[in-house]
Amino acid sequence: MFYAHSENKLGQKEPLEEHLKKTSILSQKFADAFGEGDAGKIIGLYHDIGKASKLFQDVLDHKEHNVNHAAAGAYALYRGNLQLARVVYAHHDGLIWNIAADLERSQNSEGSQDSQKGKRFAISGNVQYSELSVYCRSLHNMPKAIPKLNKDCISFYKHLPEMLHTRMLLSCLCDADYTASASHEDENIFDLAKHENKVDAALILEKLTEYRADIKARSHSNSELNNIRDIVYENCIRAGDMPPGMFTLTAPTGTGKTLALLAFAAEHAKAYNKDRIIIVLPFLSVISQNAKIYRKICGNILESHSMAKYEDEQLSHLIAERWDAPVIITTSVKFFEELFKSKPADLRFMHSMANSVIVFDEAQSIPCNLVGTSIESMRSLCETFRCTVLFSTATQPAFDIRKDILYNTKEIMENPADIYKRTRRMRICWKTDSRTHLTEIADKMSKEKSTCCVLNRKDHTQKLFSLLQDRCPSDEIFHISTDMCKSHRDEVISQVTERLNNKQPCRLISTSCIEAGVDLDFENMYRALAPLEAIVQCAGRCNRNGTGNGKMTVFIPDEEKLYPSKSYENSANKVLLILSRHEIDICDPKHIREYYTELFTDSNYDHDKPTLVDAIAKHDFERVENEYKFIPQSGANVLVPYNMEYELFNELAEQAHSSGISSAWMKCAAAITVSCYREDKLKDIAEQCVIFYKGKSCNVPGWYILHDNKFYNEKTGLHFSDDSSLDYLI
Repeated sequence: MFYAHSENKLGQKEPLEEHLKKTSILSQKFADAFGEGDAGKIIGLYHDIGKASKLFQDVLDHKEHNVNHAAAGAYALYRGNLQLARVVYAHHDGLIWNIAADLERSQNSEGSQDSQKGKRFAISGNVQYSELSVYCRSLHNMPKAIPKLNKDCISFYKHLPEMLHTRMLLSCLCDADYTASASHEDENIFDLAKHENKVDAALILEKLTEYRADIKARSHSNSELNNIRDIVYENCIRAGDMPPGMFTLTAPTGTGKTLALLAFAAEHAKAYNKDRIIIVLPFLSVISQNAKIYRKICGNILESHSMAKYEDEQLSHLIAERWDAPVIITTSVKFFEELFKSKPADLRFMHSMANSVIVFDEAQSIPCNLVGTSIESMRSLCETFRCTVLFSTATQPAFDIRKDILYNTKEIMENPADIYKRTRRMRICWKTDSRTHLTEIADKMSKEKSTCCVLNRKDHTQKLFSLLQDRCPSDEIFHISTDMCKSHRDEVISQVTERLNNKQPCRLISTSCIEAGVDLDFENMYRALAPLEAIVQCAGRCNRNGTGNGKMTVFIPDEEKLYPSKSYENSANKVLLILSRHEIDICDPKHIREYYTELFTDSNYDHDKPTLVDAIAKHDFERVENEYKFIPQSGANVLVPYNMEYELFNELAEQAHSSGISSAWMKCAAAITVSCYREDKLKDIAEQCVIFYKGKSCNVPGWYILHDNKFYNEKTGLHFSDDSSLDYLI
């Protein structure tokens, strides 16, 4: 008898035939979600037949190692369906396009190695493959025919659908294989995976109605704004009955899109029997706030992001890896970047996207040089994998202007322009003819009771904060930037919200991290010149509830460096270009479209990054993964001694010293971690983290612990001077 796995805790080995059958059952179930259960069944049955060899059985007995058992199943499939063969070949080491040479080598040459990973083939040569055929015939449920797949759609990125299709099938196989393997230790895991965990859309709609009635009864917004929120909500409910496909929701900030989006998703899921709802938010900073709302309505939701914590860590970790939940909240970075991964473990949850309603809140967050790849992938999810996709924003990007993609969507709002006119809650002053010194902004803010300034650079926010310290009582001024850990930012937002609600003087200086999804309402706003979508988002924090007379001033700071990146600067310059022709009305969708027309017809933004397009053309899975990045560079992570979480800091620092850091440690640390791009500075003031491996400690690249609290200011966060007054910043 051949075995699939070593002895479990009961001393039992798992027969190979049992493992193949379990995997095929689950893989078929997962692929059924997009109509390809037969393919799922086949790859499940074939994926591990290479274990039917003496060489692999020696691996289980710890006599051999570094053995490729995936090639045998791949070889059995590849002449009939190369795509299925590619999936089976990838189920341990990851996706590669050119597998034919390896498979031919394994069949023709006994004892040979694969050229990709340098492993010995578990089965090689004509004799061993002949013996394998006899074993396969003994498995009475092995299929006789291989279905032809390779579904495709016409697009500029013509290879994307096929690559996505391959990843989706690999996701089915990996999840089935991992789950079946885990069930060798705990049979409950297999039963859990077979259980249908579909969204109860009718119950969500019922809870939504109750929740909206409650918040309307407590609302401080004017009646007109509440009426508009009703209109947006009702439009979303009606649109939910429309046939599946790609939708847009174009509505101003503050019009209740958070609940309206959920209403559309639930109504559509009920009408078309969708399995789950996936809500994609632009930033980690807004997830906790939205998750609280959705959890009150939906009950069982899964937060899938780097900072997610679970009460039952073991069970919830499995659910998170598999996305086995009816409602999922994740980030744009997580959703899109994981969609283009090539390693099996990274793709495990991907099949759970099939037959879902996927809602993108703030669709403008997709980087210009990734628009084509992103939109075409969403179109493939709709056309091949039974998804419905909704892009929602106050500044709907005119993706249809891009000539490299097909962007056919249905707009939910019947008359978006009318809604924008009716929600005009503030006036905007464009002070962009000359530069403005930050002292002038500080002088104006010091005389205002409810005011906020959003700047493009962290050094600018620190400078303005320091200027305000000389002009206002310390308890009336606040600062927010990504130099502060999440717990710190959350605490500041809570304090600011309380002061605003109590009509107490409140002055906030912030980077753009408050622009999307943060429910703050100021009478006066100042915004450093930025891309138009950022300006509109910022305006959404001004007279948000429509109860006063809001004013926002857009200005150009009198500073040497104005922008965080070249692309940000280029987008801001498009605003200046339009202003040279006429004043911009941010409540006029025509002006928004004019901005995107300028942006997407610019030779720098009318296509995706060439290196990514080239990787797609060459079917290079690994290179696509490396090239598709929302955030091109990642900073070092530093655990900071934030005083409100000092107990947690000490606990994590002690754990790091005694046992090194781990993925679980990083997740716990996320709340008091700051991302820093000056690793050269960190090395001078912080301790580098280690992991322990085989009794030895090894440095972990990009992870530090800041023990000296003089480098973490309780007002502005991480800095590199021991001068707590921050005078050096002026």
